[in-house]
Amino acid sequence: MNRQNEPAAEWLEVGDLTPWADNPRSNDHAVGQVAKSIERFGFAAPIVARRDGDGLEVVAGHTRLKAAHKLGLDRVPVRVLDLDPADARLLALADNRLGELADWSDDLGDLMQRLDDEGLDLEGLGWSNEELTALLAPEAIEADDTYTGTVESPIYEIKGERPDESDLYDTARSGELKAKIEALDLDDKAKSFLLAAADRHTAFRYDRIAEYYAHAPPEVQGLMEDSALVIIDFDKAIELGFVHMTSTVGAAYGADHAG
Repeated sequence: MNRQNEPAAEWLEVGDLTPWADNPRSNDHAVGQVAKSIERFGFAAPIVARRDGDGLEVVAGHTRLKAAHKLGLDRVPVRVLDLDPADARLLALADNRLGELADWSDDLGDLMQRLDDEGLDLEGLGWSNEELTALLAPEAIEADDTYTGTVESPIYEIKGERPDESDLYDTARSGELKAKIEALDLDDKAKSFLLAAADRHTAFRYDRIAEYYAHAPPEVQGLMEDSALVIIDFDKAIELGFVHMTSTVGAAYGADHAG
């Protein structure tokens, strides 16, 4: 069928769209990142939908639709295709699967590093803070199969401006969980337990935390060490249960720090 004359997209009411009930993809964990991308860049691709009676059923773009709800948007770009139910489901599967077939080349890390060196903000691109750290500083996380070096405590020195506290962590995911918990009619003990568990999903930006630590007064630095936001003393970290060493690494560490 020739679809060249179909409009690329039109702005439609969010409430007119109904997700495909049988969508096989789990996407709740990605909504926050997609929302950040939409906030920063807008919609790089429209939601794809088909007419279903008087409404519109989403074929591709379920995560973008959830992100639109999260951002409180009234309208979103939608490309409406004339598809029967069978073709719509096939397209939905193809849209998700085809994006998984391509691989990133080894040059991705170099590209990310150049963008970072240019001072560009890499937030909202879809990579978590941990993934960005792995791309920008792989030597910091790579480990050989055998122990080959001395375990040394890191030294934190001022390298730039003091980060603002709001840039040190991201509570988007933990906030979503807490909102769901608060909405339920739970007894106080169950609610307290679940709220405490939700805090585990706070994402800490350790590259910025290290810089913040270097600027902080001693009393703040001590509390950051006790919370394992930074590790200065490996013995203390092990004692507090933040670091667990294998017997091989532990023996090597003991030998390096003997006396």
